[in-house]
Amino acid sequence: MTNHEVDALIRRIGGGDRKAFAALYEAYRTPVYFYALRLTGSPQKAEDVMQETFLAILNGSKGYTERGKGAAWIYTIARNKANDLFRKERKEAPLSFAEALAAPPPEWDGYPQMLEALNDKERDIVILRVLCGFTLTEIARHKKMPKGSVFWSYNNAMKKLKKYLQEEGESHV
Repeated sequence: MTNHEVDALIRRIGGGDRKAFAALYEAYRTPVYFYALRLTGSPQKAEDVMQETFLAILNGSKGYTERGKGAAWIYTIARNKANDLFRKERKEAPLSFAEALAAPPPEWDGYPQMLEALNDKERDIVILRVLCGFTLTEIARHKKMPKGSVFWSYNNAMKKLKKYLQEEGESHV
């Protein structure tokens, strides 16, 4: 579905078209859920964020200005709803080390041992950046740290990981 098609659906939703809402929901519920899951680290919270996102779309569609960026608008709403949840729960970060490593993707085989070479702060930053896909700026905001400290810690962690890999006989990072 193109952004212009998404824009058209949002415009129709703003006009009260329930079929348009059903079509948008069908097309975006799964991607929004998995995006929310990445942000929250919890299936239940991801479901809540997804539902809140679609309620916000339904309620905010009348004021939506078409710019060919309908999908970005949807994901921005989802991110804002996740941030609202974090604020409500007063969490520092969406995933802890244990939660992020509870079900790592297959390509992460062996990485938990490698991450033990890092201190807790570095490990959390690397996990949030690499596994969860957060930007370093987002990590700084969620962890309430200065951006410079997060950038420095991430770079320092990557140097440690590179050294670890070289010592283990691997030369790629």
